[in-house]
Amino acid sequence: MTHDELLAKINAAGAYALQADSYGWIALRAVVELHKPTWYTGQDNSKFCDACSSLTWQVVLPCPTIQAIEEELQ
Repeated sequence: MTHDELLAKINAAGAYALQADSYGWIALRAVVELHKPTWYTGQDNSKFCDACSSLTWQVVLPCPTIQAIEEELQ
């Protein structure tokens, strides 16, 4: 699932959760926002996680954090 699709799924479920005074969805959305694709390679145009990558280490999306979130939302 793409980053935008994951955010849409969290937003849809979060609207209901906020009515029940659950702030877990807000925290979950914040984590997904941190793990967004921002870096691209020149060769195969792979997307890298902004939060997990550095100048010396690059993590291709979906990173382990996003994979765990997607798995739990299935």
